[in-house]
Amino acid sequence: MDYAGIDARNLRYAVNRALTAAEEGERLDVSVAVDAPLQSGLSVIKFSATYLELVDRWYPVKGFNVWLSVLGALAFIPTSSYLLVNLIIFGEPFKEDERWILWCFWIFIVPVSLFILAGIVWLFRSECFRWTHYPIRLDRIRRKVHFFRQNGTVATGSWDRLFFFIGESTTPPIGRTNDIRAHFLSEDGKTVLETFSLGYVYMGSRRDLLGLWEFIRQYMEGNDEVVARLCAEVTICIPVHDRREGFVFGVVRTFAGLIHWPWLHVVACLPFSFIAMARWVAMSTCRIPVWPKEIENDCAVTGKSQWQRDWRDNPGLGFLDETWPLICTAVGAGGGLFLIYLIEHSLG
Repeated sequence: MDYAGIDARNLRYAVNRALTAAEEGERLDVSVAVDAPLQSGLSVIKFSATYLELVDRWYPVKGFNVWLSVLGALAFIPTSSYLLVNLIIFGEPFKEDERWILWCFWIFIVPVSLFILAGIVWLFRSECFRWTHYPIRLDRIRRKVHFFRQNGTVATGSWDRLFFFIGESTTPPIGRTNDIRAHFLSEDGKTVLETFSLGYVYMGSRRDLLGLWEFIRQYMEGNDEVVARLCAEVTICIPVHDRREGFVFGVVRTFAGLIHWPWLHVVACLPFSFIAMARWVAMSTCRIPVWPKEIENDCAVTGKSQWQRDWRDNPGLGFLDETWPLICTAVGAGGGLFLIYLIEHSLG
């Protein structure tokens, strides 16, 4: 899955470097509209005339790394443990002229096994015991953008000074993907100091991404009439404000990329059902991000207006949006357990 920008050696955004010509060519001007249909990209946590809060680019795929780590652990740990325990308890099952096999085990297999184990642990920890999500808050009144970093600190930049552009990443399983990125630049505007992803449309096209950018741009640049119109575009708010995402919505979010192809739910139900369960594990172990008091005070919304939205205002989801993914999750989980039973029975 697409984890570009996450805090890992080969995935982090490159910083402390010069701005590239490619980034200059993909720059998004906050004062210039783009020709794309508006959409919120299933990204909005909270909407008001004061501020807009969005989820991070890794939120849609949360749970995938946990699922992958569990698969790796199930495939690797039992076999490795069996071999190691047999060597320790029953001794060396090798003749004198076969001792080279034991040396190969300790010199090559053990280090490789430890490397694989470290990878499994990293995959699990990349989503568990961290934060449920890493929100981005756009303060429309003060024209500021706040980004919740992966270490729990917050970066704040001026909407009018940040360098926005369409970024590109390449992930082997899914190929090239794009997101809306923002650079914090040096005073001379030539050196990248920090980068974060402002918006991402999971399994969406470049045109979808531009539609999300135009939604964000109009929110920050438009008047109250524009804000009222944008509010109508927000049909679903992500239920992670002041709470953890529940299991049911986790299933909905996991299958959401296939919402227009219900039959694909059945095809993908085996892996997706376990990814949804892994997502719930990840969410249950993570902390809820909390903005610093000064940001909350700056973004305080007084009273209740018709332009406010959060998860409490979500409409009831229909059969294809909620019930069908839940059915497919049950089918996938049941099918997976039955497959495990068949494998164990054949080996036994």
